[in-house]
Amino acid sequence: MVQIESACFSLQKAGNRIDEYEDAFNCDIFANDDPGRFRFAIADGASESSFAGIWAGLLANAYCGGKFDGKHIHKSISKLSKVWSRTIHAKDLPWYAQEKLNSGAFSTLAGITFRLTGEDGFFAEFDAIAVGDSCIFHIRGDKIIASFPVGSTDDFHNRPVLISTNAANNMDLKAFVKRWTGTAQTGDSFLLMTDALACWMLTRYEEDTSVVKKIHGLAGEHDFTNLVHAERRSIWRNGSFYLRNDDVTLIRINFL
Repeated sequence: MVQIESACFSLQKAGNRIDEYEDAFNCDIFANDDPGRFRFAIADGASESSFAGIWAGLLANAYCGGKFDGKHIHKSISKLSKVWSRTIHAKDLPWYAQEKLNSGAFSTLAGITFRLTGEDGFFAEFDAIAVGDSCIFHIRGDKIIASFPVGSTDDFHNRPVLISTNAANNMDLKAFVKRWTGTAQTGDSFLLMTDALACWMLTRYEEDTSVVKKIHGLAGEHDFTNLVHAERRSIWRNGSFYLRNDDVTLIRINFL
C-alpha cells in the first residue's frame, strides 16, 4: 500500500516577527476521517490588507475541512467572511484600523486532494484548485512534470487574483478559479509553495534541475531557514535577488 508522507515549512519576511507571518497552510492527512483521502492547502495573505493572515488561515482550513467549494465559490466565501468579521470585530482596534477593515482582507489559495485508487494502492487520483499565484508542482524523479496554475517565471506579477472578504471585490472571481486533475504514482512528490518561493523554484530549476534534490533534502525547519536566508542574499544575473523578501511557505508531499 502506498503511503503519503508530508512536511510543512514556513518563514516570515526578513525583519518581521514570527507573529507577522501572513501565509497559512493546512495538512489534513485524513480528510473527513477518510483514510483514503488526503488534503493539503496553502494561502498567501496580502500584507497590504487588514488581518490577511487570519483570512489566509480560514481559507486553507476551509479547503482541508471540505468547506471550500470552487464551483460555488461565492457561497463558500460568504460564510468564511462572516467568521473573519466576527474574529476581527472582537478585537479592540483604533479608529484608523476600523476604517481599513471596510476594504477587507485578501489572499490567494491553492489546495490539492488525493484519493488512493486500486487494490494495490500504487496510484492516487488528485484534483486541485487555485486562485492566484500560490503554486503546486508535480515532481517525478528529479523533474518538474507539471506546474499549476503558474508555469513560468514570466507569469508572476504584482497584481495576482485574490480572494477577498469583501464581496464587492469578488464579482468576477469565479472566472479566475483554476482547476487541475491528474494521477500520481509511487515515487512521485508534490510541492506546494506560496508565490515568492514558487518563483524562486522555477528560476533555479531553469538553471539547474538539482534544486529539486535540494528541496527533497530539507530535513527540518533549520535547513529550510538556512536555505531561505541564503537565497535571499544570492544575486541573479539581472541584479535582483533569487528569492524575494516575502513570507514563504512550503508543503512537501511524498508518495512512498
